[in-house]
Amino acid sequence: MAVIRSYTNAFEVVDYTQELQVVPNSWTLLNDVGLFNEEMLATHTVTFEEQAQTLGLIGDQIRGAKPSANQDYTRKVHSYAIPHFPLADAVLPQDVQGKKAFGSPDVAETEAAVIARKLQRIAKSHDVTLEVARFSTLTSGNLYAPNGSIAGNLFTDFGVTQTSVDFVLGTATTDILGKTEAVIANMQDNAFTGDVITGVVAYCSPEWFAKFITHAKIQAAYQYYSSTQEPLRNRAGGSGLYREFVFMGVRFVEVRTILAGQRLIPAGEVVFVPTGTTDTFVTYFGPANRFEYTNTLAERRYLFTTRDAKGERIDIDSEANFVNICRRPKLIVKG
Repeated sequence: MAVIRSYTNAFEVVDYTQELQVVPNSWTLLNDVGLFNEEMLATHTVTFEEQAQTLGLIGDQIRGAKPSANQDYTRKVHSYAIPHFPLADAVLPQDVQGKKAFGSPDVAETEAAVIARKLQRIAKSHDVTLEVARFSTLTSGNLYAPNGSIAGNLFTDFGVTQTSVDFVLGTATTDILGKTEAVIANMQDNAFTGDVITGVVAYCSPEWFAKFITHAKIQAAYQYYSSTQEPLRNRAGGSGLYREFVFMGVRFVEVRTILAGQRLIPAGEVVFVPTGTTDTFVTYFGPANRFEYTNTLAERRYLFTTRDAKGERIDIDSEANFVNICRRPKLIVKG
């Protein structure tokens, strides 16, 4: 703590105490839990082949008769352009000249500190964008490109209809157990993979979560025996920011997060996803739009600083190139 001249009265001194930073939340739940695998590509297009394998029963025949004909599997190619998310800034002499360093009463601002501060904000903006994009894919099935540079819906592209289960939480007699079983049964019936589904997670809006944990059938289920269920205390995530509740093996997580003014889960909704699969949810990254990075494996994001020849500005350029794909969209269940 330092004693400095008052900003409002030149003949007074005041204590200059620790600075206050108002930092927007940048929680990244899906990144922290690792739901999406990440694959680095060397191009700006992701293409993969879908092979629909089917089984058929063999009918009996009289010996010597023509046998039943076997059929090969059907194949389909899925191809998606990877959208481009650039963000730019600059440091000018007036950002440094005559400015004091943040949090210090008598130290001048430095070029390095301004650059570091801007780079930190840019990096967080990219992290938040990726989180919003992933939740958008889970809740809508759409490829995230808010400005329309690409378009696509995973349910349409894969030719499936999303399963939706209405829990009717406003009715005290609703069979919550049966509704939850319907979600699990849908995933079991549509897995079609050699992977093992190890669990189910429900990402809930605050409105849906509040009605769920206070529903008469839920409260009755935990009324007469000892349980560790404490939805007001249990928290998901490394920093314990998310309330969670386990019912019938499904982990219900309340997502209150609003990032850059955007809700991650629409009001009154919940989205169920399987866990433990190795290639159901994938984020594909593409390389930077620069000559030195052509045909090289991508990175999650790129940050560049360039000082102009006149010494009048330092340009800061950044970009991320990614697309989030659910390769088995039928496994996403809406509540």
